[in-house]
Amino acid sequence: MNPLDAPAPRSRLIWIAVWTVLAAGLAYAASSLSWGEVLAVAMRADPLWLALALLANLANAPVWALCWRCLMARDTHVSLVRLTLVLAVVVAAIQAFSVLGGAATAFVLIIGRLGLSRPAAASLLVLEGLTTGIVKVLLVGAALAIVPGAAMLRGVGAGLLAMMAVGLVGLIIVSRSGGLLYAWAERMGGRAGVWIERLADWTHHLGAVRSPARLGGAVFFMLMRRVADGLAAWCVAIACGIPVGPEIIVLVIASIAVVTMVPVPAGNVGLYELAVVAAYQWVGVAPETALAAALLQHAIALGSVLIPGALILAFVPGFARPQAKP
Repeated sequence: MNPLDAPAPRSRLIWIAVWTVLAAGLAYAASSLSWGEVLAVAMRADPLWLALALLANLANAPVWALCWRCLMARDTHVSLVRLTLVLAVVVAAIQAFSVLGGAATAFVLIIGRLGLSRPAAASLLVLEGLTTGIVKVLLVGAALAIVPGAAMLRGVGAGLLAMMAVGLVGLIIVSRSGGLLYAWAERMGGRAGVWIERLADWTHHLGAVRSPARLGGAVFFMLMRRVADGLAAWCVAIACGIPVGPEIIVLVIASIAVVTMVPVPAGNVGLYELAVVAAYQWVGVAPETALAAALLQHAIALGSVLIPGALILAFVPGFARPQAKP
């Protein structure tokens, strides 16, 4: 589906209903908390550790740019600096407008600021989605392996694994069918032939799924993004006085990866906090302390992407002008 296409009204209503139920649940849970204690924990948080969390989150865009570099076609030449700038704006858009709005923004920016064609932009976003899904499977698998009692994630992990396996096999098949599609387009002719030829053009940019080294590199860099998120979460936990080990941080990041698959709330507001609080409550952290850590962690994560994105749009010379026409 073209990322610029709006979701169907029925689908939108389903997601609105899901978010409404979640919001009601969160509001009910919040009513039982001592918000004075939440504020007190947040005010006592060590600013040095919070600053370190911010630095860890700022590493996301450059590492994500390296992931995109692995996924792009070999004949695509984009500087790593410009790729990082575009990604910083894309991440800001995702947080500001939700995943669906962020995908549309990414599609426009990839074409306008990186000079890629429409098939290349669509292919890059599809491959990134596949890579993200693979990393989520790895995170859930790690949580199941090292966190006692994390069996509640088993069903989610199995579902994700099945989807990623089907997606990977499907993309490999499609990526190897370019010659067949071009021949078919020539025989068909007319409008149908034009659309088949466009599909064949798209397969040219899926080369990363045929290269274990390139796909493996993309997965590695995407995993490094999650490591940066984990370091940030660890710093926030220390700042709030929460004694946690690596296994709990893995559970926190895996929980965030799972709940943020719901693409409705901008910035994942509510869902993000729900994931962090649930993970900390699993190991007996007081709910007020867990919520304070969740709010600080989310605020730092949002600030680390929204502020750089806004600064790039406002002050980077020429960034507001597209490099090439679609």
